[in-house]
This record gives sequence, C-alpha cells and structure tokens, in this order.
Amino acid sequence: MALHSNSSSVYVALLFIINYICINVTAGSGLSSESSSGLLPPYDELYYRGVRAYFSEDWERAAEFLEKSISTRYKLLRIRRKCHDECLTAGDDKISEQDKEDMIFWDLGVLEWIQVRAECVQFCLSRSVSPAALLPVSSDIEYEFGTRNPYNYLQVTYYKLNKMTKAASAAHTFFVANPSHLEMRNNIEKYKRMLGVKEEFFQDREREQEQHWEMYDAAIQAESSSDWLEAVKTWKECVNETLKQTEECRAQCVTAPRVIPEEPVTVQGVYERAADLSLSLMSCQQTCVTLVSTRPGRVSAMEDFLPVQLEHLHIAQFKAGDLKGAVETLRSLLLFYPTDSDNLSNLELYTQTLEGDAEAQQTGPAAEISKYVNRALQEKKLLYFGMANLDFKFSDPDLWTPEDVVPESLRESWRAEKEKLHEKLKQGDKMDEVDDSGFYAGGPIPVAGVSITLDDQGLNGTNRVVLDGVLSQSECDRVMQLATVAASAGDGYRGRRSPHTPHEKFEGLTVLRALKLAQGGLVNQSDARLLHGIGETVKELMDSYFRTPSLLYFAYTHLVCRSAIRGHQEGRSDLSHPVHVDNCILEPESRKCWREAPAFTHRDLSAVLYLNDDFDGGNFFFTDRDAKTVTATVKPKCGRLVGFTSGPVNPHGVTAVTKGRRCALALWFTTEKHHKDMEREEAEDLWAADGQSVVKDEKADGESAVKSARSGRSQGKEKSKDRERVTGRRDEL
Repeated sequence: MALHSNSSSVYVALLFIINYICINVTAGSGLSSESSSGLLPPYDELYYRGVRAYFSEDWERAAEFLEKSISTRYKLLRIRRKCHDECLTAGDDKISEQDKEDMIFWDLGVLEWIQVRAECVQFCLSRSVSPAALLPVSSDIEYEFGTRNPYNYLQVTYYKLNKMTKAASAAHTFFVANPSHLEMRNNIEKYKRMLGVKEEFFQDREREQEQHWEMYDAAIQAESSSDWLEAVKTWKECVNETLKQTEECRAQCVTAPRVIPEEPVTVQGVYERAADLSLSLMSCQQTCVTLVSTRPGRVSAMEDFLPVQLEHLHIAQFKAGDLKGAVETLRSLLLFYPTDSDNLSNLELYTQTLEGDAEAQQTGPAAEISKYVNRALQEKKLLYFGMANLDFKFSDPDLWTPEDVVPESLRESWRAEKEKLHEKLKQGDKMDEVDDSGFYAGGPIPVAGVSITLDDQGLNGTNRVVLDGVLSQSECDRVMQLATVAASAGDGYRGRRSPHTPHEKFEGLTVLRALKLAQGGLVNQSDARLLHGIGETVKELMDSYFRTPSLLYFAYTHLVCRSAIRGHQEGRSDLSHPVHVDNCILEPESRKCWREAPAFTHRDLSAVLYLNDDFDGGNFFFTDRDAKTVTATVKPKCGRLVGFTSGPVNPHGVTAVTKGRRCALALWFTTEKHHKDMEREEAEDLWAADGQSVVKDEKADGESAVKSARSGRSQGKEKSKDRERVTGRRDEL
C-alpha cells in the first residue's frame, strides 16, 4: 500500500483509530462458547463434496455434505460473533496505562493494543475453527450461498430420497431468493399437490437473517390499509430488527475480509500494515449497510434503507396521534439529513401542535439512532483519511454522508461522484418506464363496433388503451343480473367479504361457477355462456391490439362487484383497491417492482371490462411508480374496456366506491401455457361433454419429474417444459 505522505499520516491514522474504538467499545452479548469434539472444517470444501456427490447421483452423501456445509457456515458465523464479544475489550488496559509522561511512546502502546486484540481473536477462533476454515472463501462460493444455491441442490436430493418435508422446505428457501426461477416455482406447485405434503412444510430456513424484510413488507401493508397503530408497531419492530441485523453483520468483521500477503509488493512497515488491517476491518463493517439493505437474491440494495423506515415511522406516528413519538423519530431522521426542508417543516408542525407540552417538544432523537450515526461518521472520517493519505480503497454505502467528513483533497471528486450518482438514479427512474414485456400497443381492432377512446398518449403511459363499444347495454344488463343472482361474497379471497377495505363488500363469480349454477337451474345457461363468450371477445381484442409476440392464454377470468356499505362512508380516505402492479410487488420508495410471490408473475396482459356507471366513485386510475402521482383516470361505463400490460410500467388502483354497486369483468392473460386458467378449461370440458361446442386450447398431458437447474445464476426467464398447470385465485383490478 503506497503512502502519499510521510509516516506521520500513519501515526495520525492510528491515533484516530484508537480514539474511535475507545469511544465505541460496549459490552458484548455474552454468547456462550460452543462445545465441539473437533475443529470446524472449511464449509466451502464440504459444499464441493456435496455438489460432486449430487452429480454422481449419490443422494445420501449429497444430502449429508450439503447440509454440513450449510450448518458449518452457520456455526462459523456464530463463532465469529462469540469471538467478537469476547475480545471487544482486549488490550484496552494497554491504552489506559499510557500517561502523559509516556505519550512519546503512544505509538508502541497502540501497536501492542492492536496485537493483543488480534491475538485474542486468533486464539478464540483457533479453539473451534481449523486453520483452513479461517481463510476467506472464493467469490464463487459467496455467490452460491448468497443466492441460496445449496438449497437448489438439496430440494432435488431430498426428492430423490423421498423426503418430501425437507424437499419442500429446501425448494421454498431457494425460491424466496430466486422468484424468477420458473422450474423451482413449478416444483413447489407439484410438491403442494403431492399426497401428505402440508402447507407448513414450506419453511424459509434462512428466515432468521431476513426478518427485517418481513417486517418491512408488513408495515407497508398496514399503511396501505390505513391501520396506523399497527403501522407504528411494525415500523418500530422493523427499525429495531434492522439495527440488530446490522450489529450481527458487523460482528462478522473480526478477521480481514481478504488475505493480506506475508510479503507485500510494496515495502510496508509495521505501522502501515496495522493501519491497513484496521481500515480493512472498518470498511467491512461499513459494508454491512449494503448487505442488510439488500433483499434476498437481489443485486442492488435499497438506498437509505434506515432513513426510509424512519420517514415512514414518523408519519405513521403522527397519523396514529403519537406526536411525542413522531418528534423523536423525526429528530432521529434529521441526524441523517439535518438540512432537509420537508423534515424541518414537519418538525415545526409537530412542535406547534404540541404547544404547552414542553417536555414532548424537547424530545431528542432515539439513543440507538444517535449511536448509529455517530459511529458511522467516525468510521467514515477514518476511511476517507485512509483514502486521502494511504491509498486505501473505500466505497461509501450511504447517500447521507455529510461533506465535512471528507478531506479537502477528496471533496471535488467526491462531489462529482455524488452528483453523478444522483443523476444516475434519476435516469434510472426514467429508464424504468420502458416496457420490456415484448408487447407493443397499436395493433388493429378486429371487432366491429369497438373503437379506441384513449391510447398511450391519452393515458400518459406505455401499453395502455381504453376501448368503447365492447358490450351493448342489453349485454351489460344480463351480466349485471347474473352477478346479482350468482356472485358470492369474498369469492377469490377465501370468503373475506371486504379484502381491500372495510367500507365495501366484495363479490365475485367465475365462469365455472356460473356454469355449475346453470346446470343446477339457478341461472340461465345462456347467461353463463355469454360470460364465457365475452372473455373470448376481450382476448381477441387484447391479442390483436397489443400484438402478442406468442400464443396468448387465459390466466384468470373473474366477474367482480364492489358495493359501498351504508353507514361506513363518512370521512373515508382509503381506496377501493390500493395501488399495485399485477405481476410484481411494487415498492414505491425505491420505485422497484419485485417479480416474486405472492405476485402472479406469469400474468402478461390485464383487462377490465365495465358493466355499469350508476354508482359514486370507483374510478380506475394509473399512477407513476411512486404510487402517488396519478397519470390517468378512467371513468367506468357499460362496454368500456381498459387494457394494459401487467408489468411495472402500469401501477393502478381504484378509488373508493362511496355509493352503489360497481361491477366489472376482470381478465388476465399469459403467454405461459402451463399457467392457463384451469377453471375455464373445466367449464369448456363440461360444455363439450353436453355436446355444446366451445373454443378450447389444446391440452397438454403427462407429468414431468421435479427438476433443478445446476446453478441459480443460470436461470433467466426461459420457458419451463413442465406441463403441470398452476392456478392462482385473486382479483387484482
């Protein structure tokens, strides 16, 4: 490591380091030492053995070594945590022994302190871990475990061994981090249909390290339901769990994250090597910000993950009436962005509202957030000092880092880099609006009497259309009457009458249920066939207008009605259906949309055909990815069809139905044959059995074995050869 200045820079670095560590030393957790009959072997070697056994189809040994590699890695993490806690104060007495008369020899005291702590860690690790296991693993191994690929191998291994409980758990654990892995998704569906396989078998074995993401999603859900008390509770849990996971991650940085060569290329003295080691460990701890804010299987982290949570929390506290808590949280947020005008305005609002309660007005930031920020700032000062004077490489994980921690010599390049990053984020937002679905709006309208009312330009978006004249008034009336007679409360939502809002009753009806009711004489057979035929018309329109790149299949058809509940509309501020995307999970804060369960990732095109307009509210609307900026609104009326691609360029929702009953036919289409609507096919089969001709897709038969790709990284969006069909039931329009 080359020096840019004289050796005094190293002395200053060591002085900063000792000052930082003395300030931040806290008591450890006291985790007890593991008892083991032998030393832990390298988990990467165990993994290689398991993979070799897998490809040799030696299933018993494959299961043994793959499981050992996972458990050994987990034990190594626990041992590192234990050694971190045991050696947290090692060598501190060497510093305290330095008095003013001996300050001329302070550097020797620092070196002795570093050596004592290093020896403590080395001795602690050597009691439980073999020398080979102490070496850093390769980036390939880190990738394999980061993408949970050992579970990919394990699910097939356990399937071959007929251990379905373990196979289901391994499959689910892998799928959580690889939601676009089509074969694994199909495998999971097969496991669910197997005799004796229960829902509780599908457990995420890595859940302990990712609980903060569960809490994050739960808090977002509580907000969308305007359940502010629950939102406050869950956001607090999320913040605390994020801090806990950050500490767990930092505790792993007790050893150098890279091998420091015994004979460096450039000649270094003991001080330079000590500074290099200390800065490396500190940089490792800073990297935890990125690791904790990255979802399982994701490539990039959520920017400002902790500040974003605090922003959500103070708003939820305000809406829940906890103004004192909101002040504390907002002051905590201001530690990250002290000059943010919006936050300062909010703080003024909160304190004015609390007029008369001096104690609440003076509430300071949360102690744990203050400690987090202060520690981060001290580390950043040291690391930037190392960059400026010791040629140390450091990538700052935070956007909120203030300029004054950056040395003057680096500030110009730091500002340029920061501006470039912000510009990249803005450009990324714009680029995200490009629809890569393969569908292109603007095709012909093949049905007579149907006209284009609004296209992409009129709807301010991409791959959107409003068509009028799809149904006549008499057809709308017939389907409305069918819904009145046959639709059941909570259909598609396990009987929940109000799945989206407590202010409305939700009812639904499928083509198959309509047919069965017709066979029982409860509804007219002609009305059931009309419902089926309308779907065929919509499919023809969607297929033609969006110029489908391959064959298009029905994914789900659902006649849905939303009725305002009398006496429950006053002061209402929620939506009939919150803003969402049909085939991915929208995350408005990051403007990302995660294509993973529970979203219906196979859906490609969406359509909603309206039947009436004699109600108040209930307008369909498109938004930007922030789920707030409305880009277009569509007022329902008989025969009006809204069509669009199901992906992230088309977030949408429904405004509150405050009076009357709003009915529409919702349809989704897919290009994946094995995701065809099974209920619709069953209805067509029943009609065919009665001698009534229907348009019907060719059926596939046969059962394919459970499959696995050899690596998680080899899976793109290729089509699965599996002919099993997977069905999903939930209205999303």
